[in-house]
Amino acid sequence: MEIIAKAPASCGELVEGVLNETPFLVTAPISMYAVATVSDAFPGMHGLGAKAEAAVARTLSHIGKETLPFGIRLDSAIPQGKGMASSSADIAAVSYATARALGRELTAQEIMDIAIAIEPSDGIAFAGLSHVSHTTGKLFGQYFNVPLLAVSIFDVGGTVDTIAYYRSKGNSGNHDEVYRQLLDTVDQAFRTRDLQQEALLGQAATASARLNQVHLEKPKLEEFITAAQRQGALGTLVAHSGTVVGVLWASDLSAVDMAQQTSELAAEFEATYHYMQTVRLISGGVVCEIRP
Repeated sequence: MEIIAKAPASCGELVEGVLNETPFLVTAPISMYAVATVSDAFPGMHGLGAKAEAAVARTLSHIGKETLPFGIRLDSAIPQGKGMASSSADIAAVSYATARALGRELTAQEIMDIAIAIEPSDGIAFAGLSHVSHTTGKLFGQYFNVPLLAVSIFDVGGTVDTIAYYRSKGNSGNHDEVYRQLLDTVDQAFRTRDLQQEALLGQAATASARLNQVHLEKPKLEEFITAAQRQGALGTLVAHSGTVVGVLWASDLSAVDMAQQTSELAAEFEATYHYMQTVRLISGGVVCEIRP
């Protein structure tokens, strides 16, 4: 028997801020994954860090079980400390796989609650793009039929401790009206379609990236945004509590053109922005495969 649960990374957040003294974000899940495998073919825990192990323990307590009578392995392609939801994806994957192996199918909210008890969570367990509080776990809304925007990921270097960052940032803010407008832009995007939808998402992401500069500055961000727009990008998003920056390209842009434009951008900013890879914006949520 094998239970294989796969949870996506994120390239930062589409939007993040504080509204009515409550921190919130709109997720940006991408096609990069943490994969948890629960199996009766091997014993013990393999590849789980402290947070993932804590997630297994909390999941067992949540479903009223004392032990996991199977082995569990975690494999992840997600870099740590970059603001790419590595811990959130690990927690989501191992929590779902643990519960499913014991006859329970966790909801996204249950996974989020387990994650929040460990650290602030990106909300990638929810389907679609989700508007959530990453500190309380409350879900405010979801957006489905996510456009498959291409995202070229760049890294400005270093790592960020998520827990320490949010502790220092706090819950205060004086941009309530601005963030309401950004959420309205996201709402409007999902009431439209095709290129207009994608352009509005790029617009919201770029505005949020600029607002976050006072909290966690990305070097030469304004110059990078301008250069990306010159290359035809729809917008720029950032890891608001991390080090990565994503360039959003229209879903219908050819792979050849996207590679060329990304290469030119990488060459222009090679001293500051290290190109990592290009992925797609996708729907969030845990995907599970069960093998006899």
